[in-house]
Amino acid sequence: MEYKSYSSFDPNFLWGAGTSSFQVEGAVQEDGKGLSVIDVMQKNPDITDFSVASDHYNRVEEDVALMAELGLKVYRFSIAWTRIFPDGNGEVNEKGVAFYDHLINELIKHNIEPLVTIYHFDYPQSLVEQYGGWLSRKSIEDYRSYAEFLFKTYGDRVKYWLTINEQDHVVRIPTRLGLTGDDHYEQLRLGYQANHNMCVATALTIKTFQELGIEGKIGPAISYSMVHPASSSPDDVLASKDAMLIKHNYLMDLHCYGKYSHMFWRYLEERNFTPSIEDGDLDLMKQYPPTMLGVNYYFSEAISAFPATKEYPIGYQKKALLPEAEAGVFEVVNNENLAATDWGWEIDPVGLRLTLRELHERYNLPIIITENGMGAYDKLEEEDVVRDDYRISYLREHIKQVLLAINDGVNVFGYCPWSFMDIVSGRNGMAKRYGLVYVNREDFDLKDMRRIKKESFKWYQKVIASNGEDL
Repeated sequence: MEYKSYSSFDPNFLWGAGTSSFQVEGAVQEDGKGLSVIDVMQKNPDITDFSVASDHYNRVEEDVALMAELGLKVYRFSIAWTRIFPDGNGEVNEKGVAFYDHLINELIKHNIEPLVTIYHFDYPQSLVEQYGGWLSRKSIEDYRSYAEFLFKTYGDRVKYWLTINEQDHVVRIPTRLGLTGDDHYEQLRLGYQANHNMCVATALTIKTFQELGIEGKIGPAISYSMVHPASSSPDDVLASKDAMLIKHNYLMDLHCYGKYSHMFWRYLEERNFTPSIEDGDLDLMKQYPPTMLGVNYYFSEAISAFPATKEYPIGYQKKALLPEAEAGVFEVVNNENLAATDWGWEIDPVGLRLTLRELHERYNLPIIITENGMGAYDKLEEEDVVRDDYRISYLREHIKQVLLAINDGVNVFGYCPWSFMDIVSGRNGMAKRYGLVYVNREDFDLKDMRRIKKESFKWYQKVIASNGEDL
């Protein structure tokens, strides 16, 4: 819908940027940090590991000063569970506590609001070895207890908390659950049990947050790829609706309403994916829903119908990071209306507006965009210049759609591009760069690790200073 007049961003809108602990900090086994599932997973020998990453652990003051120069109002980062509890439970590592205390204090000193992700993929390996990690109900209390420690330690300065980052990705990427093996369907079955346990843990954590009287908001950070029907065929439209439920909305239905919809439960039943549910689990989710929502949005997907056949019976999936085709449900196809990144992610700014409206209409929660960005092969030129006009274009068009969604009535209170600085991509190492700040290193050559402001840094600096008026 177009309007005759448009409102601007609220004067208190939180312009920010984000990172995650395992991708930016380095210092994997320094100062008492324990091992996470990320640290022990099988590595691709062609890309770097996370042992040094962007060396943020040793450069906090320098990095926060750059954030202040950029003008950030909020910085989204995650706390590495195993820096606080090296074994996931038990003894506290005081040096890890002090590191995040220092980071938060530096942010506050520069008038930057901390936005803390409690758990961002780097689950403690020790808990997997102790009892199977998220597959066990024991994981629920260990997560809640860890979160409670963070609330009591940092809650006097942190108002915004993200519980679990991209929970559905954790379900569908076995290494992030600490699982090994080649049985794709068995791992999915286990993943849905882990997913249920994570939802219970989230509700209990929100209950703890409220009982402690922490002032602020709390909720998950969800990955949301807007789904379009590939054509006007009713079969494609139906397939797109099914894909939205299976890929995205089932999770928020649990967090917000404490329910498995009839259709999603049948989906699980027919594939033998149904989780074990204890009395009171769903009521707990209903009673303690999120009070805000973080949204990670990068691209959209086009969906066509994929009828089941003898060759491809119901339940057949292409083995992939996230399901690209499932017989009897949907198939992801190319969208000829959209350009794509070097990694094939189709660029769809309008999809962000649609995503925000969909989430607002279904769940009516305050939203902060916690990830939105473009990975690219950035080139460092002479005199420390990085001309990333493609990133500027990407961010500009998406910010325009955020403002349109706000005019549609969606309560969006902040925007955090991914990422503040170059970080190690989980599947592409240092080749795939997202940052507004260039980190001068390659996969196997650390160089000098200098921080270099890209053209997108200078552009975003103007955007923030003008509160979104100068795009």
